[in-house]
Formats: sequence, C-alpha cells, structure tokens
Amino acid sequence: MKKFHIKRGDTVVVIAGSQKGKSGKVIEVLPAKERARIEGIAMIKRHEKKSEKNPQGAITEREGSVHISNLMLQADFDASTRRKKNEAKA
Repeated sequence: MKKFHIKRGDTVVVIAGSQKGKSGKVIEVLPAKERARIEGIAMIKRHEKKSEKNPQGAITEREGSVHISNLMLQADFDASTRRKKNEAKA
C-alpha cells in the first residue's frame, strides 16, 4: 500500500488545476488511483434513475476526485513562501 502526505480528515489546499486556490477537508483517499475526494471541491453532477427511494429520479451533486500531487496540507501552504507571494500581489 502506498503512503501519501495527506490522510482522511486533513485540511488541504489545491495548488494546481481548475480548482486551484480552494481548500477543504479530505473525505477519502483513493490509493489505487492516487486521488482524493475533498469536501466541496471538484463537484460533479450525477443523474440517478427512478427508484423506490427516489420515485422521480434526480440530478445530485457530489465530490469528484483530485490527484494527490495537486494537493498540499493547509499548514504547509500557510507556512510556505508561495502564500506570501500571492498576498503581496493582491
């Protein structure tokens, strides 16, 4: 089993990709795909069939996954020079 720099429950920042700059809590880590699900990040829409539970069917939103290499722990991000450079520009 692979070992990663993040684990479930950590607060992370997305440092690359379309979700760059957003942060959230890790819901789950998918080691086989080297990806993680982050609360409120990379939301995808899922079309669900009619069922007993949901007789109308529905379009639900849920978290997609983000590659582990695009994530950084919030504490490390706050302590890094990258954070200071971004604040100076703004």
